[in-house]
Amino acid sequence: MSDVQTRQQRERNLEAVGLFFEGPRELDRLSLMAPECEWWNGLGRLPGGEGQTVFRGTEEIGRVILNRGGAKRLASGHTVDRYDLTTTRMTDVVAIADGDHVFRQHRYTASTVGGHDYANDYGFLFRFGTDGLIDRIWEHWGTLAAWEQLFRPPAVSASRTPLMVTDPDTVLTTTPSVRKRLDLTRAVPRELVAECLDVATFAPNGSNTQPYRWIFVDDADTKAQLAGIYRDAMASFQARPRTDAPEDNVDRTTPAQLRIAESVFYLRDHLHEVPVLAIPLVAGRTDGEGDGEHAQRTTAFWQASRWGSIIPTVWSFMLALRSRGLGSAWTTLTLVREREVAEVLGIPYEHWMQAGLFPVAYTIGTDFRRPPREPAERYVRWNSFER
Repeated sequence: MSDVQTRQQRERNLEAVGLFFEGPRELDRLSLMAPECEWWNGLGRLPGGEGQTVFRGTEEIGRVILNRGGAKRLASGHTVDRYDLTTTRMTDVVAIADGDHVFRQHRYTASTVGGHDYANDYGFLFRFGTDGLIDRIWEHWGTLAAWEQLFRPPAVSASRTPLMVTDPDTVLTTTPSVRKRLDLTRAVPRELVAECLDVATFAPNGSNTQPYRWIFVDDADTKAQLAGIYRDAMASFQARPRTDAPEDNVDRTTPAQLRIAESVFYLRDHLHEVPVLAIPLVAGRTDGEGDGEHAQRTTAFWQASRWGSIIPTVWSFMLALRSRGLGSAWTTLTLVREREVAEVLGIPYEHWMQAGLFPVAYTIGTDFRRPPREPAERYVRWNSFER
């Protein structure tokens, strides 16, 4: 191929790519592609948004990539938001042609059908066949930014909260009890709380009967009543008679214990300001104070069965909060005054046990680190209790 032909080929390819992005709306973009064209866009890499990586053929590209099949619905039931094509704008455009390839980079902004602003950086590599049609497209884009703006569930979109943590090990090792870093000034949408509980309900529970209920409190007067019970319960707990039990003889003078105490007292003083308080319940009492068939089910078996049907769900709820930029703290002090809480919330005390009280709020920052823990090997025994 002569230098002139090579230059003409580059110009044709650059023109085709320019038309692909900036041609008139009535232009059929698929007419610029070979029927067997493949488009790689990394969709399957999106955190929290399932998809596929390679789209093959103009029929599939048109239906999925060019939105001719309507809004995509994820397995979670959430609908992917889409660009309003009448609002799109591309800036900082760079296009380079070399042989049968064209690389183009640009900043893409638009409004979405859902009414949100969208902005992301894209890089496209096009390959042209001998017929002058595009036969391969590699699309590189900010997939996390796309998830936050297009794939996040409606409650998260409404609160403009980015996906904070996606790595499972990071979530599991950096989900602390948050007290002083709870954001007391920012409202938590009910839809977002419900979304986190939706995730938590997939936790294991006895015979998959889900014998639990959750009460969420965002009414100021009710929160104030619960906070008062919490403070009274803490005072009673602190004044309890001491024994030789390890939990009664913790050295509270160490720097670590002083930090924990400061954090606990902060929550005590500000609990009524927390946006949402969660009280998980499990059916049937194991303390001998119940009614009916559960009244005498106080053995270790029944206790493990009952608590094993709510505690995994509570922990999953806390993990779901963490992954969305919210936090909580595992508190059980209100169980010292469980009947009083039951009266405030209308809980049938003889039939439902409370698992604690959990503050729910956005966190001030999300840079939580692994807390200090002893190595697991210290607690491991194989085949018998003794080493």
